[in-house]
Amino acid sequence: MKSQIEKANIEKIKNYLSKKDKNMANFLKIAPEFNLKINTFTTVYQALIESIISQQLSGKSASAIYRRLCSLFNGNSVRPLDILRADDDELRSIGVSRPKISYIRSLTDYEISGKLPTIQQLHKMENEEIIDNLSQIKGIGQWTVEMLLIFRLGRIDIISGKDLGLLKGFAIITGTYPNLPTSEKMLEYAEKYWKPYRSIASWYLWRACEGI
Repeated sequence: MKSQIEKANIEKIKNYLSKKDKNMANFLKIAPEFNLKINTFTTVYQALIESIISQQLSGKSASAIYRRLCSLFNGNSVRPLDILRADDDELRSIGVSRPKISYIRSLTDYEISGKLPTIQQLHKMENEEIIDNLSQIKGIGQWTVEMLLIFRLGRIDIISGKDLGLLKGFAIITGTYPNLPTSEKMLEYAEKYWKPYRSIASWYLWRACEGI
């Protein structure tokens, strides 16, 4: 089953965003080619572990820690049984903080209990329903679920007001950097100019942020 992002006509969306927003139009002239890849082989459990590790870290740092986590086990993925067998010292040794270890263990309990929805079930759920369900897990808040919605489920109209990279990217394309907007201001702007393609706009804001 292809996601909304995978099925999207990106050139058509870029034209839409350019017509709606001159700031985004100017950035799109110099932006890299859109290449957000949805990892269709990642389970919900694995995707949430990646999102937990990514909390308050750069993408590069988070990816390195996740790779080291996988290497503790079979090198490709992380399963609930792996986390149950690993002790905290092992996880700390590869850079997973104590709070995140606690969050990952809570997620593992949720998965083992059968409460964690499958990817097929999530595809049938609305965004808010998914956020409400997964936010019951310790350490998984709205930002973490929003990353899952974009990068695993490929939902096309998501933006996170709690993401520092997005706030920086927004300031860059609107010419206010280093002064950052409030979350409310960015979300209002996104609602007005980028809906219903806020995930696509978010990807470009992250690219803008990488340039500083």
